Amino acid sequence: MYILKEATEHPSKLFLTPKHRERKMSSAQSQVKPCHEEEEEDPCLKALLYSSSQVFPRILHAAVELDLFGIIARAGPGAYMSPPEVAAHLPARTPESAEIIDRVLRCLASHSLLACKSETLDGGRTVERRYAISPAGKYYVRDEDGTSVGSLSLFAFHQATIDVWLQFKEAILGGGGNLFQKVHGKTIFQCMKEDSSLNKHFNDAMAGLSTTQTRRSSSLPRGINFDLAQVIEHAPSYPGVEHVGGDMFLSVPEGDAIMIKGTCHNWSDESCIKLLKNCYKALPSNGKVIVMDFIMPDEPEDTMASRYVSLLDNAMLIQPGGKERTEKQFEYLCREAGFTGFKVAARAVSALGVIEFTK
Repeated sequence: MYILKEATEHPSKLFLTPKHRERKMSSAQSQVKPCHEEEEEDPCLKALLYSSSQVFPRILHAAVELDLFGIIARAGPGAYMSPPEVAAHLPARTPESAEIIDRVLRCLASHSLLACKSETLDGGRTVERRYAISPAGKYYVRDEDGTSVGSLSLFAFHQATIDVWLQFKEAILGGGGNLFQKVHGKTIFQCMKEDSSLNKHFNDAMAGLSTTQTRRSSSLPRGINFDLAQVIEHAPSYPGVEHVGGDMFLSVPEGDAIMIKGTCHNWSDESCIKLLKNCYKALPSNGKVIVMDFIMPDEPEDTMASRYVSLLDNAMLIQPGGKERTEKQFEYLCREAGFTGFKVAARAVSALGVIEFTK
């Protein structure tokens, strides 16, 4: 057995000293609190959790690929399913499938993506867990167009994306920039022209994100959907929407208002200003640009919104070479492009801003 002795010369080390076992153990025990009392505030547990954080995205990725959220959702609103019932819908099964599914679903439930309730069977000898879709988990259920935020996970685990993340240290030591281009020899948008799989995963991810964001912020008006040619060619048709392909850094179609959603964070300030100046030219005297992007807090905060935007900021660093911006940084883009009016008109999901640049 091990006991702890105060370290004097080497305070970072623990010395094993069996001869003072009883005295030290009773002292240590008197200071120990039940682990469940302040678990969420335990800095050691938090460090251990973050050091193992690479596991959860892989579990989530497998759950999305197997459509576990869809399987449970199709049981009906508020319905709970047991692991064997979920496993019965898998394309292949083994005798261990139900147990493995239970472990996967339990992990998803511990992250609030599923609800869970337990029932004791066989006189208390067996515990059966059943799972239902939680409010957060519903965003992983595909809609009628087949989109969900789960498509972001599929894009994140495309090999081209993984290869870049494995070199993230180089982005720090090499001064940032477009790490995707450094690793692959071309930008992510150039790669998408040549790799149909990457193109599909990216477009599906953006469609899933776009659908979620627009439902939480506003309904889209009728007009022109302007994007890259390889994106437009796969865009589904919608009543009142005209799909137009082109290069926004050369020109954009004319309109009374221009909405730029999830785009500015892909690019440097210089590129954004160039795009916004093209928008300025395409607008009438009373026209406006509506920017929908996440707004970075001025200072780091211990909130879900702050954590998400800072993660997204690092993702933008290594893939397209862009960044997330604070409200003041958006106002800088507005003024530099020639617009006179600036305001944050609304916010959705805490950090998603609807920002107006008025000509």
